[in-house]
Amino acid sequence: MLKPFYQGKLDTFCAIYAVLNALRLTHGIRVSKARDILNESLLALASTPEAFRAVLEQTTDYLHLVDGLLRLQSRAFPLEVRKPFAGLPAPTEEELWQACRQWLIPNAKRAVVFRFTRCMTPDLPPVSRHWTTADRMNDSILHLFDSSHEAEAILNIRKDSFVTVPEAVTSERLLYIQPESMRFLRLPF
Repeated sequence: MLKPFYQGKLDTFCAIYAVLNALRLTHGIRVSKARDILNESLLALASTPEAFRAVLEQTTDYLHLVDGLLRLQSRAFPLEVRKPFAGLPAPTEEELWQACRQWLIPNAKRAVVFRFTRCMTPDLPPVSRHWTTADRMNDSILHLFDSSHEAEAILNIRKDSFVTVPEAVTSERLLYIQPESMRFLRLPF
């Protein structure tokens, strides 16, 4: 049985959606504002054909796009952005988990934006590379406030299901969370 294409299945704009979802969590932006930001972002990308092509062809890690979008939007929406693992050796899974746990305290209007890859088997390249937003967690689950609504979408990440270096992917841990991509967001004090 054929399934329809969902928005996000064909496009490569999940990094923009992750930022939009984070702004929804931190600032409560509405659909019309999110659409304006998306359109402005795509127009800005289109003015630099090399950058736009890199996004379309997924030949970028999207870090410059995410950071540029956060920097630009923080002018309209005051925002504190932290990069807890940028420029550092990869943390352990436990260190990453604890950093998220300390950041995502309940009712604090905070978000974590990051990229992960998903493998089907440890010996094959990733089948997906995806930017997402985390909004809360408990002892064993990181809950995602994600743009995908496909049946196979990852909406939660279990504590025992990911690694922080790609070489550590195993059949039990098929997700690689890219620590250097993590952006912790909140309203400034």
